[in-house]
Amino acid sequence: MSNGKKFLVIGTAGHIDHGKTTLIKALTGIDTDRWEEEKKRGMTIDLGFANLQLPGGVLAGIVDVPGHEKFIKNMLAGAHGIDLVLFVVAADEGIMPQTKEHLTVCQMLGTKRGIVVLTKKDLVDEEWLELVKEETKEFLKGTFLENSPIIPVSAKSGEGIEELVAEIDRLSWEIEPKSLKGILRLPVDRSFTIKGFGTVITGTLLSGKTCVGDTVEILPAGKVVKIRSIQVHGKSVDEAFAGQRTALNLSDVSKEEVRRGDLVATPNYLKPSDKVDVELTLSKDADLIVQSGHKVHFHHLTKEVEGEVYLIDRDELLPGERCFAQIRLKEEVVPVFEDRFVIRNYSPARVIGGGKILNPLPERKFRRRFRDLWLEDLKVLSGNDKKAIFVHYVEKFPGKFSEKDFVQLINLSPEKISQLVEEMIQEGKILSFSGRLYPSGYVEELKEKVLSTVENYHKEYPISEGINKESLRTRLNVIPELLAQVLKELIESERLVESGGVVKISGFIPEAEGTRFEELVRKVEELITSSGFTPPEIREFSSLLSVPEEDVNIVVNYLMNRKGYEKVGNFIYHPDTMKRIREILRKHFDKKETLTVGEFKDYLGISRKFAIPLLEYFDSTGELIRKGNERIKGNLK
Repeated sequence: MSNGKKFLVIGTAGHIDHGKTTLIKALTGIDTDRWEEEKKRGMTIDLGFANLQLPGGVLAGIVDVPGHEKFIKNMLAGAHGIDLVLFVVAADEGIMPQTKEHLTVCQMLGTKRGIVVLTKKDLVDEEWLELVKEETKEFLKGTFLENSPIIPVSAKSGEGIEELVAEIDRLSWEIEPKSLKGILRLPVDRSFTIKGFGTVITGTLLSGKTCVGDTVEILPAGKVVKIRSIQVHGKSVDEAFAGQRTALNLSDVSKEEVRRGDLVATPNYLKPSDKVDVELTLSKDADLIVQSGHKVHFHHLTKEVEGEVYLIDRDELLPGERCFAQIRLKEEVVPVFEDRFVIRNYSPARVIGGGKILNPLPERKFRRRFRDLWLEDLKVLSGNDKKAIFVHYVEKFPGKFSEKDFVQLINLSPEKISQLVEEMIQEGKILSFSGRLYPSGYVEELKEKVLSTVENYHKEYPISEGINKESLRTRLNVIPELLAQVLKELIESERLVESGGVVKISGFIPEAEGTRFEELVRKVEELITSSGFTPPEIREFSSLLSVPEEDVNIVVNYLMNRKGYEKVGNFIYHPDTMKRIREILRKHFDKKETLTVGEFKDYLGISRKFAIPLLEYFDSTGELIRKGNERIKGNLK
């Protein structure tokens, strides 16, 4: 770590009035009840925060969460990203309803470590304390807290507090620090205005780091703002790191534009989504069966949003079971692969389960008829092999994703994604063009697609020299750099020929005879020939002959490329007509050195509409040279 310190997020969990806030005050000296109403009612309504400097040097931020069932959604807003939970059980009451609910939340959010704290030991005798210990051990069997230390304390007398701090300190060194190399992700839990400073948001920094002056993005809105100043645990600092309780003063944004549930992140990495594909576990304590369409409150990081569960690999989910599901949401969230979530029943609102996000950005809504395809994907995504997941995405969606996209899709830092991409390129498993990723076999597949597309174009337009490269790119929907590489290889192997930005199969010769264009070519030629020096404008052929403009343009190009016709401005002339015009010009220059527009008009019996384009055409070929309003002879053919 850049500043040599380690940061830890500690959370509390437990039933209302079991002494969580009092315990934190005994540990830190900080009263986390911020609101007057909380002090009046003697219970935590919203999140409270404190910090604890541990003897070993680790700085811990402590999140105090409400225990009352009415405020469980506030508890969920603070429970994400917790490294260690102090699971509080009051010695005088034992296991209570919110004790169970908070345990479910911790389990669903993937909390790995904890200490069981039996508070209020001064209110009970030793025999009762032992009974509560046994009850608690039995209750925690089969959970992540099964073998955790149980420490009785009295916040009032201070008994056990020293032992608890020592245990927190010991465990703090077993916990892997949050990554500083990942992108910045700071879920907002509060937004407010400070006079003279502007908008301030607070949250626990989930990953990465941020500095004063950094540009950040507020998601899901996508508003980009700058960080004016930073506070960590109430002190002004220049930078903040993952695991720290952080306040950011943001520029050019009102407190109404950023609120609890939003995410402050490094710009251009994350996209919002209104649906997620997940691995869902229904709590064994849930007293209901979930079927597709079940309404829930979905909790992700600090955001709560209404949603509906759609089961993928079964028709109903029973308590204690796990399945694949898609959760469709009424508002967008900003999910990342492997993020944890919790669901509460819609009504009555109580915690019933949760799990892990597998696909943060599903392309479409799940439909039962596509169940097998969905399961194929989800089995790969649930396999804990990020390399395999990476390859799966690249193979399934060639060219759709850039390196940046995989930060969200497989939850790795940009540096690790770059390393993975380089490694896979070296192994010959993927290709990269303009930052877009493709499977290794894609170029060979694309070559065949290019050849068949060009062949089909020849069949559709047998009188055309070939297909324009841009049209080919549009038909294949590939980036220019990739198409250029494929065309280069096909031309070098003499399977294709390119001339003037037009591509054709080697050996192909345009021919009108026996094709649908034979009659159209004849009619266009007749119109041009019979019109002499005053042919119709090219765009007029379409209405004169009642044919598509595209077909007319192809015929015009055929006549120019294969029959020597010449395009003059908006007109096309027969080669014999152009021969006659050149002869007239030669005869004129045998007698005179200069030619006026009027003379040229009189020779051909035409108006300026035809004379000017013809003269400008001969200027462009170098056959005439313009001197003021007159022409002199150039390299007349």
